[in-house]
Amino acid sequence: MFRNSKRVVFAVFLSVFWVQPALVQAQGNPLRESFTADDSNRIEFEQQGVVRPASYVTFQEEATESVLNQAEEVDPLRVDDQLTVDPNTTVLEGDVIDSGVVVGETIIDGGIVEGDCATGFCASRLGICADGCLIPCPQIQWERYTFFTGVNAFTGPLNRGGQGSFGFTEGFNYGRNLAGVGQGRMSAQLGMRATQTNLSGSDVTNEDRKQIFLTAGVFRRADWGLQGGAVVDYLHDDWYYDLDLVQVRTEISWNYPDSHEFGIWMAFDSDHARTHSAVGKVNPTMVTEEWESTDLYAFFLRKSCASTGISGRIMGGFTGNKDGLLGLDFTAPITEKWAIEANAMYLIPEESSATTGYSEEAWNVGFNFVYYPGCRTTYDLDYDRPLFDVGSNGNFFVDRK
Repeated sequence: MFRNSKRVVFAVFLSVFWVQPALVQAQGNPLRESFTADDSNRIEFEQQGVVRPASYVTFQEEATESVLNQAEEVDPLRVDDQLTVDPNTTVLEGDVIDSGVVVGETIIDGGIVEGDCATGFCASRLGICADGCLIPCPQIQWERYTFFTGVNAFTGPLNRGGQGSFGFTEGFNYGRNLAGVGQGRMSAQLGMRATQTNLSGSDVTNEDRKQIFLTAGVFRRADWGLQGGAVVDYLHDDWYYDLDLVQVRTEISWNYPDSHEFGIWMAFDSDHARTHSAVGKVNPTMVTEEWESTDLYAFFLRKSCASTGISGRIMGGFTGNKDGLLGLDFTAPITEKWAIEANAMYLIPEESSATTGYSEEAWNVGFNFVYYPGCRTTYDLDYDRPLFDVGSNGNFFVDRK
């Protein structure tokens, strides 16, 4: 079923997760070590207590001190949030102010003295459960989620050379640590995206178009060195046909200490489908076709700026059908809770414009607002932040088999 994609996925895992000499890791990073603890062993704090278990901050660009000058082995990109004040007082997490001092929550003799957020998920309790309950208290760790909504426009062979599809999209992405797997340095992600397009029909049907993308997989982020992972994307497309497809998507890259990242991401068809559809508004014609996801190979260069929270990537490559690929994506904070992201991908068909190039062309343009709930902000970074975007029409192209 997975054909040669099995070998590629295995090679990615072998390279990223078990080739230890090629990685520069923060072995002494207490944040990284703390992620290996299972959530069932989380310490319960007082009601207004706040602990952000997966956040870190970095030096401002104008800071004169560099962690590379420290004698002990530390993360060259990330500064640990743990700062020992005295034997009985430890600063766990906080914000960077102009002087570069980390200010945040303080634990004294096991109790939280000061906190900056109490929303009911950071190890605190909800309402009537503050003094104990007879039933388990719901505690949703919202810092693991990101929610997004926006608009997108796309086209491809499924549009049969006619007008493109434009509409709305919404979904979420979720990431968490896998304690006990890969020495606690592996993470998992799960996401969903829904789209509603062609709300007024199209030139081939009166029906509107509805899509659902599901993405699940594992990944590993590195402080400096090799990182990557693999996910499985599922697509359900309901239009003038009923289509279900699956692809495997992988990514492997090298992280540089100056926040530059170079790598390649790939997608492989895993399960094709056959459709029986009625094409045409007047006297529709019954058509039987076989569809599959397009194999993609895209090299990319990504640049991130920790002080501003801005991240951008440009990419280019080719497909298994000898088509070309060009694309970019961009993310920037608006406030501490909201960010904008934009993306564009263009598949350049091998066929010329003089033949069937117009019907084989595929592209996607998207613009989303992203919301970070709970105590998380747009400037927080963590090892468990999903490495892959949720499946979309910009990374899941469909073609005739």
